[in-house]
Amino acid sequence: MKFLNSPYSFKEANVVFFGVPIGKRFSDGAKALRQTPVYMEDFDIESKKELLEGVRVVDAGDLKPKNNEDITKYTRLIVESNKIPVAIAGDHPSLFTIPAFKKDIKVISFDAHCDLKDEYEDDNIVDLSTSWNGEFDARVNGATWLRRLSEIIDPKNILLVGGRSCDAKELKFIEESGITYVSAQDIQENKEAVSKVIEEFTQNEDVYITLDVDVFDPSIAPAVHQPEPDGIYFSQFKNLMHAIAGNIVGFDVCCLKPIKGNQITEFLTTRALFEILSLVKK
Repeated sequence: MKFLNSPYSFKEANVVFFGVPIGKRFSDGAKALRQTPVYMEDFDIESKKELLEGVRVVDAGDLKPKNNEDITKYTRLIVESNKIPVAIAGDHPSLFTIPAFKKDIKVISFDAHCDLKDEYEDDNIVDLSTSWNGEFDARVNGATWLRRLSEIIDPKNILLVGGRSCDAKELKFIEESGITYVSAQDIQENKEAVSKVIEEFTQNEDVYITLDVDVFDPSIAPAVHQPEPDGIYFSQFKNLMHAIAGNIVGFDVCCLKPIKGNQITEFLTTRALFEILSLVKK
């Protein structure tokens, strides 16, 4: 099954959806996100608009990369074809997709976790982050990817939104590196101020979004690898998305872990995808 049952070819599309096989059960989440849209309306009752109007998606299937560079090369092909790459993965593919953009871009990471550890390993991270070749790297995984990205791009071009789990070393790195950080509590207590931060951060800029589904509260998104209490809700996510004042050039969605007999998280994630896609035509 293809995402949105898209009838478009690569040439006709303006958005290219593709899977990146990171994580031992990557295919479960990718399959779920291809099936769920069949049951969902893309009409937004509040704005009275079709969210996917003007959006032409082609599902290129799942990549079969031999190494990290293959992901970057494929993403670059999409970018150079003037299309929007949308990557779906078990864990963050951002470290490999973002380098495909040759010019500076702003990166917004919606995530419960800071993912700024310099090195990390535990059973859950190994399960989540093991790649296509079956290998695990303690310096390149779900807990460290944003730290590695900050070594590639200017940390001042990174905005972390919805965080509520990190250690003291990660917080110190945020403060010293210039990464902009907005916690879930900040969003709950002063959404107007947070919206202003996002607006100023993205003003007239090219923007890449990485959405880790665990940014949402586990009461509405239980099917994730590492649920954290006191997360954000969909209405808050929607408001923050509409605060973006730049041009979305790419995004990815990761860390969905389907629960048999419970599709709450899949429907939420698909609706979040629709919300991001509705901004692409801007």
